[in-house]
Amino acid sequence: MLAPEIANLVQFFYPIGNTPAVSLTQDLPPKKKADLLLLGCGDVRHILFTVHTEQHGRDPRPLDVTCCDVDTAVIARNIVLLSLVLDDVDGANDQLIWNIFYHFRIDEGSLDLLQRQTTKLLSLSTSLHTWQQTEYGRVIRMCDRISLERVRDMWRFYGEKREGDVLRHFKKKLDDGMRVSQEFQKSVIGDKMSVITGIRAAAPACLQATRALGDLYKNYWAFGTTDTDKTTRSLSVNSNPMFAPKDGNMFLHYGTDPVLGFHIGSCYARIKPTSPESGSSSANPELHEIVKTAKTEFGTWTKSFRAHSKADLITLRFFIGDAVAFAYALQQIRTTGPSKSSHLYRDRYHFEPLVLDDESYLKTSAPLVFDIIDTSNLIDHLGALNLLTATSPLLRSSLSATVYSEKLVRTQETQISLLETLLCGDMPTVTSLLGLVPVEVATSSAFSSAGDEALCQDTPGPSSKAGQVFSRIAWKRPLNPADVAVNTLGLIHFDSAGLAQVLYRVLLKMFAHEDVSKLLARMQSTQIQSLPTYNRASFVAFLCLVKTRTSTGWDKTMQELLDLMDQDNSLAFANTYMQELCLWMHLKGLHSVDILKRPPYSLTSHPQTGTLEGWQNMPPMVSVTLRVPRSKLDPFIAETIKVGVTPPLHAILQSSPRAASQWQNMFAETQIGFGNLKAKGSRHSDSFEVEIEEDQLGWKGKSPMFISFYVPSWILLQEPCSATVSLAIPHSPTTTRTFASSLGHSLSIFTAKQEEVAHVYITKNQPHQSDVMSIHGFYPEDVKNEVGPDRNSETTVTATVNEKTGQISSFATRVQILSEQSKALLRDGSEITQSLRSPFNYALALKNGPSFNANFPAPVLDSTVRVRIARKSSYLELVADVAKSTDWSGLRSFMYPVFLDSGSPALWNMPHVNLSSLPTIDLTNPSSERLQWLRTHLPTMWSAPETALKFNPSLPAPPKTRARVDFKDGLFHMFLGFSGTAGPQASVYAIDCPEEKGVQMVVFVSNMLLDISNRTVVLDAAVLPLYTDLMPQILPALQDMANSTHSPKSIRTSKDELHLWKEALPAWTERCRSWSHKSNCEYTATGKIPLSIKFGERVLCSCGKGTVPTDFMPEFDGWKALAKHCVRMAISPAFASALVEKPIDLSVLSSAGDASGEDLNSCQVCGKDEDANGSGLRNCSRCHKAKYCSRDCQKADWKKHKKVCKADGN
Repeated sequence: MLAPEIANLVQFFYPIGNTPAVSLTQDLPPKKKADLLLLGCGDVRHILFTVHTEQHGRDPRPLDVTCCDVDTAVIARNIVLLSLVLDDVDGANDQLIWNIFYHFRIDEGSLDLLQRQTTKLLSLSTSLHTWQQTEYGRVIRMCDRISLERVRDMWRFYGEKREGDVLRHFKKKLDDGMRVSQEFQKSVIGDKMSVITGIRAAAPACLQATRALGDLYKNYWAFGTTDTDKTTRSLSVNSNPMFAPKDGNMFLHYGTDPVLGFHIGSCYARIKPTSPESGSSSANPELHEIVKTAKTEFGTWTKSFRAHSKADLITLRFFIGDAVAFAYALQQIRTTGPSKSSHLYRDRYHFEPLVLDDESYLKTSAPLVFDIIDTSNLIDHLGALNLLTATSPLLRSSLSATVYSEKLVRTQETQISLLETLLCGDMPTVTSLLGLVPVEVATSSAFSSAGDEALCQDTPGPSSKAGQVFSRIAWKRPLNPADVAVNTLGLIHFDSAGLAQVLYRVLLKMFAHEDVSKLLARMQSTQIQSLPTYNRASFVAFLCLVKTRTSTGWDKTMQELLDLMDQDNSLAFANTYMQELCLWMHLKGLHSVDILKRPPYSLTSHPQTGTLEGWQNMPPMVSVTLRVPRSKLDPFIAETIKVGVTPPLHAILQSSPRAASQWQNMFAETQIGFGNLKAKGSRHSDSFEVEIEEDQLGWKGKSPMFISFYVPSWILLQEPCSATVSLAIPHSPTTTRTFASSLGHSLSIFTAKQEEVAHVYITKNQPHQSDVMSIHGFYPEDVKNEVGPDRNSETTVTATVNEKTGQISSFATRVQILSEQSKALLRDGSEITQSLRSPFNYALALKNGPSFNANFPAPVLDSTVRVRIARKSSYLELVADVAKSTDWSGLRSFMYPVFLDSGSPALWNMPHVNLSSLPTIDLTNPSSERLQWLRTHLPTMWSAPETALKFNPSLPAPPKTRARVDFKDGLFHMFLGFSGTAGPQASVYAIDCPEEKGVQMVVFVSNMLLDISNRTVVLDAAVLPLYTDLMPQILPALQDMANSTHSPKSIRTSKDELHLWKEALPAWTERCRSWSHKSNCEYTATGKIPLSIKFGERVLCSCGKGTVPTDFMPEFDGWKALAKHCVRMAISPAFASALVEKPIDLSVLSSAGDASGEDLNSCQVCGKDEDANGSGLRNCSRCHKAKYCSRDCQKADWKKHKKVCKADGN
């Protein structure tokens, strides 16, 4: 399965999600139909929340969502929930549905409803066809027959009527299972340890929630219910079968907590009573109020889902199986059509072939490329490179299409080092090959604060340094703005030596766990304990992708790669896994070493005895299936459960102990299963086949295990009788320390001679397969040299590799001009101008001629760009050095890019938001304790380095770096100023740049909202950009406003900072627009967004002008005249990316002043940077840190400031 086999003897059950629901479509333009793929989908909270946000939009979009999870129970539970929601047309059963889905102890009424519903589902699902004809089948489809059979099996377990001893035995089984889970939870968490991961659900107002969320968690695990009322709780006398494992050793995960999937920040932030999602009226809500908030949100989700379904706007498709295998199966259908099998297994632990036999796949009407691919936190278990290699070819080629990955398990001490470890190599190099870019890193901007994660790490508990660090990473296609309907990824040209060096470095990182010197000398303990996620077939899958992404001398590249590996001795097991690597390279058509090009019998004599004597036409590879008796497994199983580990497994072929020539080969690309073997054909011949009649009890049952793997045939011919085949555990510090005493130094669980017919079976293919698994890479039409409009040019990109590091050092983008008219201009000496559009894109323009795009797969350094002009050969070439990962934080002006995508503006890194669906924060009492979290949340906009610059203006910094720090400062004062928590409330702001002749724009703020999807706040605002032609029309209204109670508060900027404000305006307005762009939109006409950042020129198009709601602002002099020229926008804090720079140290905030992260260069109260006379600010005479513009401001702040004020030097 393209990953190491794992002995999953101890498994956790994740029935419900452990992170707050997010909108899966927030990065997509509004209205357009969206195709989504959810791998490791878990529960349906993200789907329900996404549908809810769509339902609150002006035109809810159609959604087609394909869901994959390896756990049958997860999918079965989801369909039970959705069917109950669809049936509950008036919402009368919300409470019972909540109980069934979220409680592991339920009352009689809930249990009765569950049994009736599952009995109903069973009666409607006797076949794929009958299911699709039902009312449920209109919304919920199964991708294949086996998935349907599996969920039916679970429904039968949930709903079967039992009586007498059968019922008593069943109840005891459920009760025992839940008791074991509770005991395990207690052994991990203990009685005193705090569990605070729930603060993510309360963010951004999370500080006050810690204690209550810990109490709710304890209540849930003690009683199996979210109910806190004793009387109600006492009714929950039944173990819920929806939380019980049907078979095997499975524990309910100790972090399970229903509240974690919801947004309960409204309980702690003061919310207007008229607002959606209104919360508690108390500053310290009772536990039942928090639960009520979650239940209320759940009710709004289910109502929206029914509405979306009724309007035929949603289709859900479910598949049960391995995420990576499913992705490759979808690739197979897209590449070769549905008639050819993918020859993949459904998952790692069964010999069931993966066949997508629903009619929507047979007719290819189901989506095969996607706008959104969400992979949950599968990178923790399957490896980021495995997942991105499998999913990138399935991502639509558009600016907005996104792959999301989450990480919960800590593998690095800091997030900064996370990406290159995940990618197994240099970030710009590997992402260029994948055709993906981590957007947050490229822009050094995030929309969620790292502050709540920092709080998790600073508080002792299972989520602190030994446990979790939550990261959600968005990966998009490299920026390639174009006015064409379909964008493609351009081929990257390499010389063979350079590409071989790149691939070699990736291989070393993939198998760093085999580098014993590094493992023992430098790896952190968290890395030593983590399981390997790659095998040699994983690397070959990556090679398949690279081959379709690049243009090079491929055979030469592969030979040079093998030569590099042959010269290396850093990987302890490189030689013993080499035959497996060469085998899979041969099987996938990547490269064939000489020994695999020759017929196996040409290498040795035809065996007269043994397992191969009857073979006539032996292929270069065959399958070996080893039968492992249960008697040999049981001691290993007992030891594994005792020590509580899940070791990897592999197979070993080696010479007999007495052989003159000793050899050993290991194979990690294996398939395991349990059951009984059924043979077909003549045993010792090429017609021999085996099938496995599966024992679904697996490890828990009594059947033998079978492990199957492909091997080069010539190895089996070395000693056809006496060579041995073993099931073993790979060596590592952890496995050797744990198992050497019981299994011996070889860590072998079972060994048989090749001639032992009762245990060793040799066939052409693995059980139930007729060929090897399909791995395709990019679809040919998606990757090719870029061709310009009207075919007037063709662009090629060539990478130069630093062979000492194996990293791409520079790109050369050559635009070959094909138009005869443009060729003539070039020959005649036409002047060439270049202009920067983004760190990925440049424009090359011929004077009096067309402009050509020069695009790069990764950001480049503008300071290194040089142009080569070949007037006779008719090409222009742009050469630039790649911005290394350490340089990306320096791309300071590249924060919120907006480009045209097929003629429409598209956001690249700013989420869309529906302002009408968000809770409105009540600011009528700014001094309320329930608003003080703002003063902790907002300063987390700055990274640690930025904080140093903010508090120490004398520190040297590039102008654009300083501009970004100051830009955040302006936002900080706008948010605090509007909230009134740091002085008088202000709702109108003038962005004033003395270098650019004064005020450039006026911002009107109407409300502050909770952006619950991104765990932050957002200002519902409108902007009036000032430009020369507009001023005569609005000058009287501006003067009226200046003389009214809404006189603007000034935010002073530098010229560089002003440019950031102007570049942000199109993104802020585009993300919340409810209007449509017009046919004469200036963005489309000019191809520029923003239109200009120059003084006196227009920034925004005119399409949204005057679209602010009539009740947007309270009436004041001049407002009506100004409103006609305003555009509505949604302003969010500009958080630093924790993947780029170290997050702010929360302790720095308090030591610098207080939890607000007070600005040491402006008045602590009103934000002014000078006193009324225009002179400097006065310092607090005691601490000399806090500053004030007047005695009145200092007096107003003293009550708060004295709590943190310390005499200078203390």
